Amino acid sequence: MLFNINSALIIGASRDEGKVGNVILRNMKTSFKGNLYIVHPSADEILGIKCYKDIDLLPEIPDLAIISLPPAKTIETLEKLGKKGVKLAVAVSGGFGEKGEEGKLLEKRISEISKSTGIRVIGPNSVGLVIPGIGVNTALTDPSKTVFPKEGRISFISQSGALGLLNIDKYASDGLGFSSFISLGNSADIKEVDALDLLKDDESTKSFSLYLENISDMERFLNISKEISKNKGLVVLKGGLSESGSRATNLHTGSLFKPSYSLKGIFRQHGIIMANNEEELIDASVAISYSKPLKGKNIAIITSAGGVGVIASDILEANGFKVPKIREEDAAKLQSYFSPLGSPYNPIDITAEATDDQYLNTMDYLDRLDYIDGVVVFTLFQTYNVTENLVLKIKDKIKNYSKPYVFGYIGGNFSREIYRNMLKNELPAFPNINRTVGALKVLFERGNYLRRFEK
Repeated sequence: MLFNINSALIIGASRDEGKVGNVILRNMKTSFKGNLYIVHPSADEILGIKCYKDIDLLPEIPDLAIISLPPAKTIETLEKLGKKGVKLAVAVSGGFGEKGEEGKLLEKRISEISKSTGIRVIGPNSVGLVIPGIGVNTALTDPSKTVFPKEGRISFISQSGALGLLNIDKYASDGLGFSSFISLGNSADIKEVDALDLLKDDESTKSFSLYLENISDMERFLNISKEISKNKGLVVLKGGLSESGSRATNLHTGSLFKPSYSLKGIFRQHGIIMANNEEELIDASVAISYSKPLKGKNIAIITSAGGVGVIASDILEANGFKVPKIREEDAAKLQSYFSPLGSPYNPIDITAEATDDQYLNTMDYLDRLDYIDGVVVFTLFQTYNVTENLVLKIKDKIKNYSKPYVFGYIGGNFSREIYRNMLKNELPAFPNINRTVGALKVLFERGNYLRRFEK
């Protein structure tokens, strides 16, 4: 349903620049690869797209309808669309369950329309869908101020449209791709478990990131999560765990959820990784999508800056990892790859005279050592002999490595461009030491969970 949208309809498109209906139309016109229609009571065309006076006059039944109308009109329109055979709609307007009992009754009506006609509804109070592979983009953020993602490996499901779009903007600006983004809004019909069910078989998705304020059906959610997590990553940031957060959640989407048990422990049993903030939510999916599960705690560090290796060692050990000394025979071999001023013992410092080949040779050798479980590489491109070609060389190498690798960066504009290039090439890269170590923690938790299925 979500990846087979060949035609889309906007109801509530506006001729006034800055209005939500106008912004959505601009975003869809820019990116959508299928047929785009507008229903408008008085306009003949908007932004060069022909307008139809009524749904009945459309040349085909659209696969997707985007509705930007007041609540009562939204209900009326959804009923008509459902009877016409439209299968999927996005309801953008607020003013439903988050506004009290009257709004909750309207949401109940949406659920009833869905059940009686078969139309599935995302929202209300939703910014809808972003599916880069087919160009669907119903975001209501200004395209001149927002970077929308290219196609990637992460599906992002959020009960906060704004938080979702802000994270999409941040990570898309850094070059990260997403397979889909769904803003659930108030979830009158399609809930978090339904979204997972719709997306779980998508071959392009390697990991899911979910921001949740409410879990509609805990048993069903855990069951589908357990099914998914055998093959794909599943990361959740749960909002509303504190008293004040729970109160804000109720005002935000009209939901109220006060767990009386430890979510983290229950999530871990079902393969769900729990994030502590919005940055960890996406970083964790980057690690799972672009690296391998970590089977042990012995970590090797490669760097061309000694201080970076020292700090990384301290942070790793503070997080329960070990940075074992490289054995003498292996150290002698590693030393032959780089300057005699470097250190081959772990952290492995190949010094500021580092070259592309020195990084690659060191990585190759470490991948063969049975007492090293994973490798963190600080590829510091500021050094003179390290070139931008190293990114593609790593991409070519890493697919044949047996161990998980993560890559850390520190620096300004040039370094950030390299970081973006790594993400564009689907490599597990992170822009500081803490986030790089955090990725290893995620890979270890993932590996620990998957071990239970090994025979």
